[in-house]
Amino acid sequence: MPTLDELMTLPGVYGAFEFSCTGELGDMRGNLERDFAELVAQMCATNMAIYRMQATGWTKLTGQTGFLPERGFAVVTLDHVMMGMNGSAILADSREFDYDAAYLRFNAAA
Repeated sequence: MPTLDELMTLPGVYGAFEFSCTGELGDMRGNLERDFAELVAQMCATNMAIYRMQATGWTKLTGQTGFLPERGFAVVTLDHVMMGMNGSAILADSREFDYDAAYLRFNAAA
C-alpha cells in the first residue's frame, strides 16, 4: 500500500488521508481542515459500505460473481476527485488528475 506522502505526489492531489471501515480519520497530509477531512473519511467508509451492500445483493440475486471483495472507489465532480482504496484516500483537482497513475499507485503493493 502506498504511503500518504507517495499519494501526495500524484498530479492534482491536494490531500491524502487514512480512513477506517467505520469512518474514523487516521493520519493525513495536505492543506485540509481536520473537520473537513473527518467528513470525507466518513464519506469514504460510507461509499465502501454501500458498494459492499449492492455487490452482495446483486451476487445473491443474480448468481454473478467477481464484485467482491470491494477494494476502492472514485467520486468525481466537475472540479474535484475523491479516490480511495484499502483504507487510504486522496482529494484532487479533476483538471490535473491522472486516474491511471492513481490506480497504479494505489495498487503498487496491493
